[in-house]
Amino acid sequence: MTDRVMGMTWIVSIIATLSVARSVSMVWPEVLPVHRTFAFVHPGQNGADTPASLFVISVDGDTAYKMDCHNGNYDDDSEINFSGDFQCALFALQRGVKASANLLADSSRDQQTSDWLFNRGRILAIQLWGQCGTYAEYGLVRHFRVRGMRVTLEFGNLRWSTVGPDKSQLDQFTVDLSVVADSSANSETAQVVEVSRPPRGCGW
Repeated sequence: MTDRVMGMTWIVSIIATLSVARSVSMVWPEVLPVHRTFAFVHPGQNGADTPASLFVISVDGDTAYKMDCHNGNYDDDSEINFSGDFQCALFALQRGVKASANLLADSSRDQQTSDWLFNRGRILAIQLWGQCGTYAEYGLVRHFRVRGMRVTLEFGNLRWSTVGPDKSQLDQFTVDLSVVADSSANSETAQVVEVSRPPRGCGW
């Protein structure tokens, strides 16, 4: 065998090894479905928080992920700065310790460098109002596909009050948080959604 052939064989072997290692690293724990509903009255008013949390268990019985939700009033040491009227973040866990950045942020530069910029896990009340709430993946219902899961945030039972000319305040809402297994969701962080963002008048 010539040196050139041997060299090519070695390169192919290295590439194959790296490919196998990469495929192994992309195998996420299979999760059990989970769903919880949270209700809030006068959310964010008088400095109140909107806390919600959800643990995701793997089929092996390990606690694999935790979803944390708060609003801009939340003041605590955390991996991210929660903001807006409601914001959820998803973290991987290892032995009960958070072991990832916010997985609801997609791979775009804007979302990886900011806790809020264009992150669909962060909600402003205007995004749920009227026609703004009907925009796919940016309004009342939002899906995130990540690490073998489909995560859904669905808002309902909205109640509004008038606080000034042409201005309404969100006085009540519920949010359904759910996670189900999705074998086609194989990205390390949330996949970029293939739909256009709503106009700026909807808080984007």
